[in-house]
Formats: sequence, structure tokens, C-alpha cells
Amino acid sequence: MNFAAQEPSVAREVELPVWRLLDLGRCEPVRAQAFAESVAESVAAGEVPNTLLLAQPASPYLSLGFHQSFAEEIDPSFLERRRVPVIRRVEGGGTTWLDPDQWFYELVYRDEDGGRGGPADLERFLAAPARAARDLGLPVDLRSPSDLVVGDRKISGNAGGDWADAHLLVGGFLGRADHGAMVDLLRLPHPGIRPLLRSLIERWVTSWETETGAMPSWSALRDRLVEAFRALRLFQLRPAPSTPAEEARFRSETVPRHTDPSWRELSPVPRSPGPLIRRLRVAGPHGLLVLSGVVGTGLSVAVVDGPEVRAGYVLDTAPDALPRRVARDSPELETLRDAVRAAPGFD
Repeated sequence: MNFAAQEPSVAREVELPVWRLLDLGRCEPVRAQAFAESVAESVAAGEVPNTLLLAQPASPYLSLGFHQSFAEEIDPSFLERRRVPVIRRVEGGGTTWLDPDQWFYELVYRDEDGGRGGPADLERFLAAPARAARDLGLPVDLRSPSDLVVGDRKISGNAGGDWADAHLLVGGFLGRADHGAMVDLLRLPHPGIRPLLRSLIERWVTSWETETGAMPSWSALRDRLVEAFRALRLFQLRPAPSTPAEEARFRSETVPRHTDPSWRELSPVPRSPGPLIRRLRVAGPHGLLVLSGVVGTGLSVAVVDGPEVRAGYVLDTAPDALPRRVARDSPELETLRDAVRAAPGFD
């Protein structure tokens, strides 16, 4: 064995930052979702290194984005049927269905040796889960700024945020995709919108099982992810447990916050005036915009791909009304396009 020939690579390995690997395994939803908040305080204070958390929820739950309205987003009849908890994230993004067939990764880091947060960090760090998936036979690419996709279908949504002067980047892979739950959990302005939304979700959201016929083991995905961060020269990982301070803070601060209805039901961000009453992002630039009083007196629904309107529908106010598709190149569709151009859509 030629040790001299190996010295340069050893030297390069030493230069990599060392992060803590904290594998929570399968755990209760609030721990899977929110333990990173307790870790963030330790990371920000310099008590522990930057940390990569891994977790699987032991049971299903709904995750609400930090800026979203509980009352506007979630269908109360769904909660009555499914009896699942709702946990508000400290990161952005939309309302999501999470269950044991998904795997989470979360990066918690400081400015000086991790990054400054935002889109640049998303692109840099998401290269690692994309590489790990490819190593396991799933042809994943990054669709900027925050989706991992197979072809043009989303398999991983990711979001960033800040807590206690630390940055958080959270994401996960869909092992299986419960399209029905993804649609049914949402409170919609009209029942006729639900089949339109489901068709979009089935088109644009995929899963590991759908693409490969099977799901990888937790240990295989974990090991590939650890190696990917090292191979991409981002950082190397050393397994270490949570600290007593993190566990105590989680019990005394994090859990009470997330079980307090006032946290879950924070006031929404004020809506800008105009006809837009609901934005339903499905994946990347794809989604629905629901507007009132644009075409006729009822609701108008635009199927959008970024700024482009791919199809339009109108709905009468009667609860049993079915969506009527607007004819292509009709004056009604042009009116809807004009309204969409003036509304905040999906980049």
C-alpha cells in the first residue's frame, strides 16, 4: 500500500467541516418535525456543531407552513375523519401530509461555517440528497429552487427557515404518495375544485415506490446521504447523540409550543386585495389559482404552469356544481389570463 500516494486525499478530508449526524430514527410526529428547533438553539450558541438530523414519523400528521392559516388551509371534516395532529413548521412552504412512508433530513447550521440561508444554500445542499437517490437507482434532479424531481414529477419538497439565530433546511423523500390524503386535507372554496386538484397532484407528484417498484431501507438511504455530503465536499459527518440540554429544551419549550392551539392557529399573513382567493401550489410552478368574479359571478379556476394559464374552469356557487371548462382561445379564457397576470402566481 502506497501511503504517500494517499496523503493528499487524507489532507483534503481533514479540511472538510465536521458536522454532527443526529439520527432520530422512527419517532413521534412532533419530535420528527420540531426537534430541530431545540437543536438550533444549541447550534446557534456554539454548544454543538452544525447538525444533520434524520427522522421518520411513526404516525401520520399534517404539517402547516409557518405563514399559513390553519382555518383557511385545513378541512375540518378531514381532521374529524382522520384524527391526525397538525404541527406548524418554523420553515416556509405549504400544507403537507406526512406519514411513516417518508424520510426526513434537516440541516441546522450557523452563518460562519454553513451558509447564509436562502436559495443559494438550497441549491448547494440539495445536491447531496439528489446524489444519494441516484446512487440508489432513482434518477433525481434539482428543479430550482427547492424541489427534487424524477423527470418532471416532484418526489421531494424542501424549505428553509431560521430559528434562534440558526438556519434550517428541511426536506424529505416520498416513499409512497398518498394522493388522496394530499387532496382531502385541504379546505377548498368549492367542492368542485377537488377533482381538478387531484388530477394535478397525480400528474406532478410521484414517489420512490412508483418510480422503482420498491422503497430503499432507512439505513441504505442514510448511508448514501452521509457519503454524498462528503463526496460533494460539503462536510463530513460524525454520529453523536442529542445533548441533555436539547432533550430538556424539547420537553419544556418545543413540545408545549407545538401543542398550544395559539401557535397552531397563528393569524395568517394579510391577503392583498383583489379577486384571488386561493393559491394551491402542487409542485414547482404547477398549481391552481382560484379567483372570484372574474368570469361570471361564481368562481374561476386557472390551471397554471408558472405565469402561463394551461386551462380555465368556471364554477357556479351551488355546492353540487361541476366545473365547466372554458373554451380554448375564448374571450372568457383571455379574461382569466388577464386576471392571473395581475395576481401573485407560482414562480
